[in-house]
Amino acid sequence: MDPIRRPDPPPPGRVRMAMTVSYNGAPFCGFARNEGVPTVAGALSEALGRVLGHGVDLACAGRTDRGVHARGQVVSFDAAEERADPARLARSVNRICGPDIAARDARVVGGDFDARLSCVSRVYRYRILASPVPDPLRAAASWHVERPLDLRAMRVASDRLLGTHDFASFCRRNRSRPDEALVRTVHRAEWRRQDDLLVFEIEARSFCHQMVRSLIGTLVAVGSARLRAADLGAVIRARDRNAAPSPAPPQGLILWKARYHDY
Repeated sequence: MDPIRRPDPPPPGRVRMAMTVSYNGAPFCGFARNEGVPTVAGALSEALGRVLGHGVDLACAGRTDRGVHARGQVVSFDAAEERADPARLARSVNRICGPDIAARDARVVGGDFDARLSCVSRVYRYRILASPVPDPLRAAASWHVERPLDLRAMRVASDRLLGTHDFASFCRRNRSRPDEALVRTVHRAEWRRQDDLLVFEIEARSFCHQMVRSLIGTLVAVGSARLRAADLGAVIRARDRNAAPSPAPPQGLILWKARYHDY
C-alpha cells in the first residue's frame, strides 16, 4: 500500500490544479508515461504543456493498464498562476486530445492536494455481456462471455473479498519490488444487472497490479461452475498467483471514480 505522506507545495508563481478526465484506453499503452509508445499521461501532459507554456508533471489517482478505460480519473499538476484558467484548460484539452481523452472538469485546489496521495478510495467497474451472441457496438467496453453465468454464486463469492486480506493470489508482482506487501482492504464488491450486462463494482483505498481483472476472472470461473464460491477463501489463503484463474481482459474495466475528502 502506498505510504501516506504530504505532497510538496507548488513553487512560487504556480498553483496546484486538479482535473477529472475520462478516456478510451484502447489506443493507449496504459496511463503511465512511457517513451516511444502512446500513453494517456503522455498525451495529456503534452496538451497541458502546450496550453500552459511549460512542462507538466502529472500525479494521478490510479495508473490504469493498457486497454483499461476511465470515467473519473483525477490528475493534479502545478500551473503558472497567470495561465491557471480552469475552463480554458478543459476546453483546450478536449480540443487537442478528443475524442479519446476528455476533461470533465478542472479547478484550482489547495497546495497540499495530490491526486494520488490525497485519494481515500478508488472505484472500478467491470462490464460483462453474458450472451451467446456478441454485440459489436459494445465490444470495446465489455467482456463477451458466451456461456450463462450464475449471478447468485458470483455475489456469494464477492462477499468473501470484503475486508482486509493478502491479495497476492490476484496480483502481478513488481519484479523490482518482489517483497512488496499486497495486503488491501476492500470496502465494497457488488454485482448488478444493467439491461443485458452484468456490472461489477469494487471499492478500496488502493489496488495492486492487475488485482481487479484477476478477481473478475476468478468470479467468472465461479459463475460458470469451474470454481465454487466456497473455494475463494482457499485461493486467497494460498497467496500464490497460480492459485487463481487468468485475469479478465482489459476492455471491460473502467476506473469509475476517485474519492477525496475535499475534491
